[in-house]
Amino acid sequence: MKQSLKQQMAQLEHQLNKGQINRRDFLRSITLLGLSLGINELLAACGLKPSPAKGFKYSQYVYDLAPMTEVTEVPAATFTPAPEVTAIPPSTPPPRQLSWYCAACGARLLNLEALKRHAVTEHSWRLPEIKRVERPTYSQFVVGRVERFDERNTVFSRTMWDTAYQGLVRAAAAKAPTDDWAAMEGRALVAGAIYVDDTAGSFHPNYYGYNGHVRETGGLYGWDDPINPIKYPVSDPQAMSERIKEVARFYGANLVGITKVDPRWVYSRYFERATGKSGVLDMPYRYAIVMGIEMNWKMINTSPGLEASAATALAYSQMAELAGSLAKYIRALGYPAIPCGNDTAQSIPLAIDAGLGELGRNGLLISPEYGPRQRLCKVFTDLPLQPDQPIDFGMQSFCETCHACAQACPANAIQWGDRTTQITSISNRKGLLRWPVDVARCYLFWQENGCDCSNCVAACPWALHSQRDWLEI
Repeated sequence: MKQSLKQQMAQLEHQLNKGQINRRDFLRSITLLGLSLGINELLAACGLKPSPAKGFKYSQYVYDLAPMTEVTEVPAATFTPAPEVTAIPPSTPPPRQLSWYCAACGARLLNLEALKRHAVTEHSWRLPEIKRVERPTYSQFVVGRVERFDERNTVFSRTMWDTAYQGLVRAAAAKAPTDDWAAMEGRALVAGAIYVDDTAGSFHPNYYGYNGHVRETGGLYGWDDPINPIKYPVSDPQAMSERIKEVARFYGANLVGITKVDPRWVYSRYFERATGKSGVLDMPYRYAIVMGIEMNWKMINTSPGLEASAATALAYSQMAELAGSLAKYIRALGYPAIPCGNDTAQSIPLAIDAGLGELGRNGLLISPEYGPRQRLCKVFTDLPLQPDQPIDFGMQSFCETCHACAQACPANAIQWGDRTTQITSISNRKGLLRWPVDVARCYLFWQENGCDCSNCVAACPWALHSQRDWLEI
């Protein structure tokens, strides 16, 4: 006999309490069941505290996971906005405050421990309602013609050919801190983290990781691996999709979703930093399997430092392994598959289309599980699959009132206030009403800082997944 939703929910709760499944699998199962958990009162704790490395360390939002009770009748989703913030242009950042405060009720607290006690005693938080929707939530902000983007215009590609920007990069790099023993150890940590991608992502001698496919050079991101001439029969695309997700998680994916390829998100031209080659890009395959890899919270929270850089680098190495392994699996089934990192197409809109999350103020994918704290890779294929629907869990309204990432950005590269159609440089795309990130300014800070920065990731309230254990009851 088919179980009711209430019975299935009770069974999942029993498995969770017995330790038979973890909380992430519990949430995923609930989402698949289509249950609405609702949202009670979203506690946002956003502030600053001193940090020996850079002067400030940005605090995180804090959540209280209340025990789940009745699930058949869930109140409508509600949201308590953060205190109103006046839009401030990037050139005049807001004054920084050395205090922790609760944006849900306005209480100011002296330290994190006081904030934890306050969260537990004064507020309760339920997991957000995650709804499957017909169209991705960014659709309402597509206000003009969206042309395919030229990969030559990404900020990283511009460092190879844009002479004006190259001068700015050199000037910023000259301000980088002088090396010391701590920096040497930090760079060694990064070198070990990127090692797999650096040495095996591509076999081109100028490839050093982070970028993805380089044509005709082989490696984990290679496209020329032979396809099995015998095709595995696929009579049920939905069942095949579930198997693909299971295999992707086995190979190391923390998130995985499937979408039909929207041509708007495929680059119009490719650009290879290792070779300097560029050319017209076509994508003949119908589906994209998009995967996310969680970045270590403890390390990311050291941003803007080398440990955070190592967390990012390690995810890039894992991306190469994951995408290469899944592509090999599909080819062995007799179907074409091409693994991709940051190359070939824009990963964030594909991930949104595949139901992994929504677009945030910081220009990154915000997932219910990790916020912006994941790296994305994808595999394009013609293997018969069933696409996932996009999701809506309230991020558009949330980001309208939350400015944690903008406050945390040392380069003032993240937009304050309302969305706009104005772009900051050729590295932004036209036709979208959004919070455009000044990525050129962001990269200049990386150079001046001596390593990349993840402040906007660490500051996001949704990034705090692995730190919620102390509130789980």
